[in-house]
Amino acid sequence: MKRYDFHSHLGKTRSGDANSAAQLVEDLKAFGISKVGICSLSGNGVRAQNDLVYEAMCEFPEVIEGYADIDPKAPDAIDEVHRTLGECHMNGVKFMPWKHGYAAENCPSLGGVLDAIGEYGVHVQIHGGASPLCTPFVWIEHAKKRPHMKFVFTHICGREFGHACIEAIKNLDNFWVETSANMEADILQEAVDVLGSKRILFGTDWPYKPTNIEIQKLYHLGLDEDELEDVFWRNAQFLWER
Repeated sequence: MKRYDFHSHLGKTRSGDANSAAQLVEDLKAFGISKVGICSLSGNGVRAQNDLVYEAMCEFPEVIEGYADIDPKAPDAIDEVHRTLGECHMNGVKFMPWKHGYAAENCPSLGGVLDAIGEYGVHVQIHGGASPLCTPFVWIEHAKKRPHMKFVFTHICGREFGHACIEAIKNLDNFWVETSANMEADILQEAVDVLGSKRILFGTDWPYKPTNIEIQKLYHLGLDEDELEDVFWRNAQFLWER
């Protein structure tokens, strides 16, 4: 079975440990993962982080799908959207209010940034949970206003908002969830039972989480072989199509 990792990282970790694109590719290959989507969040600036991702895309074009890190409150946010998605051909955008220090509920520029992203047909992924700045609900309202765009909650919004986010998006067919870093069996099972295999994406959160566990946990949710194919690679392939 093919495996595509929809959510991983590149660049120094929060604790300052270095890594490389070659290390990422080699580590994931050992677990049968042949493609990976990455963003960089722990550097010293959005442009430098996005440049690091672009360099990795160029180094491993058949393996790495790059995601732009965008801070919607930055004066050049829309310019960076056009640079990363247009010039660099990145294949998604990651929002992490926790890292950039804003509340999405009180960010007037966010709507315009999302509309700029919508011109490119790529998905938007949002870090939910782990911080009061990362509540999921305003993103759901943005998704309702933009049914032509595709949205993903990474980590199924964690322990904090997992059940709530699943319930809130169950009838919103342009919203998916991604499974990495969420080890709560009840939340993972609810995602399967409520959203179904077509709206769940496999990720590893490399280098932060053990890849073998991120894979194995999905085999304990009652998914049959065809449904596992959805989760492990088909849904990622669909969202990576522009």
